[in-house]
Amino acid sequence: MMHIRKNIAKLLLFVSIAFVISCGGVNSDAKKAASLANKSIEKTNQLKLKEAEKLYKKSQKIIKKYESHRKSEKFNKRYQEYRDKGKTNLQEQKR
Repeated sequence: MMHIRKNIAKLLLFVSIAFVISCGGVNSDAKKAASLANKSIEKTNQLKLKEAEKLYKKSQKIIKKYESHRKSEKFNKRYQEYRDKGKTNLQEQKR
């Protein structure tokens, strides 16, 4: 009986770790893509178009990774939140 409990505990630990790792990936990818997109907009406004293009392409690479991913809905929601938060921060800095 103790042996079964130990195996169940190990399994639960493994599943918990896997869940935490997978959730962090979507959030961190969304945050990074949004940050790159916002920086691209900032560089465009500064007429630094080559830099803006590089940043935009990097953000698009991350976004495309989630186009047909099972977590695309979660990614898109987080991406929009981070992107909009970044825009708000940029507007506050300009004031």
